[in-house]
Amino acid sequence: MTLGERIKQKIRKKNVIFSLIGIFLAMALISFTVGKDLLSGKEPSLISFAIINFAGYLFFLLLPLETLIPYYIAYGYNGVTLIIIVMAVAMVAQVINFAVGYLMSGEIIHDLVGKTKFEKLHRYIEKYGAWAIFLFNLFPLASSVLSLVAGMARYSLKKLLFYSFLGLLIKYILLVYFSDKIFF
Repeated sequence: MTLGERIKQKIRKKNVIFSLIGIFLAMALISFTVGKDLLSGKEPSLISFAIINFAGYLFFLLLPLETLIPYYIAYGYNGVTLIIIVMAVAMVAQVINFAVGYLMSGEIIHDLVGKTKFEKLHRYIEKYGAWAIFLFNLFPLASSVLSLVAGMARYSLKKLLFYSFLGLLIKYILLVYFSDKIFF
């Protein structure tokens, strides 16, 4: 086995380990917030909602956050309040993801992704960045990972935040609207 193949194998092992740690952290986070409220017979709190949404919008935890809106609406929480909370924590998390990607050195990026793939990704972000960011935030896709990649590609933070905000706002307004229709 060549040195390059051994390095790639080590990177794959690290990715698997990080994925497992991420899954464990997600399960623990949900268990200690919403899960704790449910087991004790209490209704979930807005603090639990904010913590889970913040963690879910960080690039290393991928959670189906959209399911929280109908759940909290069913408990009687105000949809506008939920939207304000989720938008605030999502924007902070997007900035953190972007900053982590932006602060990575070229060598680290090339080791993780490969120089050729990174250059292709960079061209893709430059060409379709606005649409990709908007759509990834509008639909339940890994928008947090995209904000990390946007930082790596040195994409405009202002554009990232604008299109992320727009996509998330539309998504959550629709979720609140339809959740209200279903539960009331």
